[in-house]
Amino acid sequence: MKNQSFFLLTLLLIGLYLPSTQAQVLTNRTVVKLNLSGVVINSYTLQVERVLNRHSSITLSGSYTPNNTPVPFKDALLNQYGDNQDAKRAIETTLFNKKIGTLEYRFYLAGHAPTGWYLAPFVRYASMDISNDYTYTPSDGILHHAHLNASFSGGGAGVLLGYQWLFGKHIGLDLWLLGPFYGTQVKSTFTGEDPLWPSLKPADIIKLKNDIDNTKLPLYTVQSSLNLPTITATLNGPYYGVRAFGLAFAYSF
Repeated sequence: MKNQSFFLLTLLLIGLYLPSTQAQVLTNRTVVKLNLSGVVINSYTLQVERVLNRHSSITLSGSYTPNNTPVPFKDALLNQYGDNQDAKRAIETTLFNKKIGTLEYRFYLAGHAPTGWYLAPFVRYASMDISNDYTYTPSDGILHHAHLNASFSGGGAGVLLGYQWLFGKHIGLDLWLLGPFYGTQVKSTFTGEDPLWPSLKPADIIKLKNDIDNTKLPLYTVQSSLNLPTITATLNGPYYGVRAFGLAFAYSF
């Protein structure tokens, strides 16, 4: 984390000391970008930016995370929750795919678009499919696996702070520093089956439902229904998150 912070700080300092005349003589008004940092976690984002005037531009981006991608930052989550065997199994078995579209309006503070500091109000829409194993051990001591599948979609809006460099006429970097967003209510239903359900006692069924209903997620509620062998858990809450510390390779023309 320290190395990443030092790298980002170095990039900012380089940008601050680049000659400002470089942006003023720029004639290329279209910039195409690939998010390099997303590739590390198997997520691919392409963005097209079109300069409108010295202070502003419009960008449109699309992101795709392929099928059967592990949960991001899996190792960090395992380090935090790995002592809980049920949580560890859930993290290890979670797979998802995701599609995101984002439209933003950029305002370049110094009037040298498309270079320098910018503020970018944006809207985005996302859809996601998720699968994982819900594991639990009832009173008979036998481990149960219920494989769950779910999907959801939601839209939101936010503001991104960033800095963009262009080194010469064509090559550049775009740093997305911080962009919190908040949006529509999301309702996602996880559905799966427990093949060992006949061994459950009434007390086990009550405990299973209580465990699911008492799942704690910030700003979300979880409600379950058990019609064994089917287990259903419904997640309700806002679509929110943060775009942060993304670094994209840019080509202008």
